[in-house]
Amino acid sequence: MASVPSTLRECHRLRAHLRDLQAEIDRGPRVLKTWQDDLEAARVERQAHFDAITKLKLKQREDEGSLKQTDARLTKLEEQLAGISVPKEYAAKEVEIAHTKAKKGELEDAILATITELEERTAAIPAVEKKWADAQAEFAQFQVEAAERLERLHADTETSRADLARAEATLPPDVKPTYDTIVRAKGPEGFAAAKLRTCQGCRTSMTETQFSELKRGTFRTCTTCGRMQYPVE
Repeated sequence: MASVPSTLRECHRLRAHLRDLQAEIDRGPRVLKTWQDDLEAARVERQAHFDAITKLKLKQREDEGSLKQTDARLTKLEEQLAGISVPKEYAAKEVEIAHTKAKKGELEDAILATITELEERTAAIPAVEKKWADAQAEFAQFQVEAAERLERLHADTETSRADLARAEATLPPDVKPTYDTIVRAKGPEGFAAAKLRTCQGCRTSMTETQFSELKRGTFRTCTTCGRMQYPVE
């Protein structure tokens, strides 16, 4: 039969392992949320690309409509100019024509810029779709791996709990109540290895006699931190 300190060493290992397993299980939803946020960001980015194309097409139609109206106004102004004989009115009409031509030029430049950007965004569609498809595939792969990992964590948890129960069942009746009290209060932190007559939990030294008794299998708690001790193998 294993000595009490040896059993405490195993209980410490198992309780620490169970704590770490639970931490990994608890971390799962946070990791999933991060992946979901990344996937949503990819979806929004893709949608923004197509929304931009839609807006560019709308802007092109609106600018082309404005250009058509400006062209018609310019033609009308030039026709009016031919019938003006008063110099002051003629000069005013020329100014109006110049402003209309400037507006026409601005519209033509805007339409050209819109067409250029539209062509670039349209050409980028395959790359945008691939990026979105990759994001979806990566998320799907993550879900598969996360489910498998969670299954392993739960299986390991069940096995470790069974091992812990078996180890704790070997503790002597006079030790078990103290053990239960300490682990309820401190969990895995209720244990400490002793190395070179020093508690590794609080760095307090013990006498050579105390350390020898611990190595012989005597149940002992640290006089300073109250942790259950076991010698380092």
